[in-house]
Amino acid sequence: MAYAIGLKTRQPLCRIDLARHPAKRDLLVDVLCRAFDRDPHINWIVRQDTRRDDALRQLFQLLLTELMGRDGEVIASTDLKAVAIWFPPSAWNLDWLTQARLGMRFAAISGWKNLPGRAYGLNAMESKHPASPHYFLQTIGVDPSVQGEGYGAALLTAILQRGDAAGRPIYLETGNPDNVRFYGKYGFRVVAETALRRGPTLFQMIRPAAFENQRAPLPRGIRIPLRPSLGEAW
Repeated sequence: MAYAIGLKTRQPLCRIDLARHPAKRDLLVDVLCRAFDRDPHINWIVRQDTRRDDALRQLFQLLLTELMGRDGEVIASTDLKAVAIWFPPSAWNLDWLTQARLGMRFAAISGWKNLPGRAYGLNAMESKHPASPHYFLQTIGVDPSVQGEGYGAALLTAILQRGDAAGRPIYLETGNPDNVRFYGKYGFRVVAETALRRGPTLFQMIRPAAFENQRAPLPRGIRIPLRPSLGEAW
């Protein structure tokens, strides 16, 4: 799942160490809940009954805790209005023991009656990952109050720079056809599609490292720190 917008923001970005700053996790969960409130893929995962809002929050709490593993990274704007979750090669997949341990929590998120179909769909999505080593951009979420101001595009561009520096492709998934066109401007191409039962079609996209075609530059004034500072800066 991913979200992207235009280029206007001058907000600097930072890497968030959630273990050292757990209070920031709650703020980022709030942002993700607002950003994905109407997202078709997220609403396919989350139960759609009176417990839906609580389940939505549980999902993003899970994404920012156990599903991060040891190597997942969180980057955000310094005002915490936008956040991206992404993984280096081989760090995104969960072993069966971890999946089993988290099964009860996921059942509360999806609802027991939906669990088999959701688990089947998520496993089908996972099977579409490229076989070669790649970075996985799991999520970009932007608070609705600042959507259209370039936060998402700034996060995306920073991640592309990291992929290029490492010489690795970047993989993402989106259920929004408009995002397919947007990511195409940055060198992503659709490599597979997954039709989720009673849900949206998910587009799997990949961008090779060091994409050479023209893409939108960062606006003048935006800063992407390249060296850590106080354990948080990118």
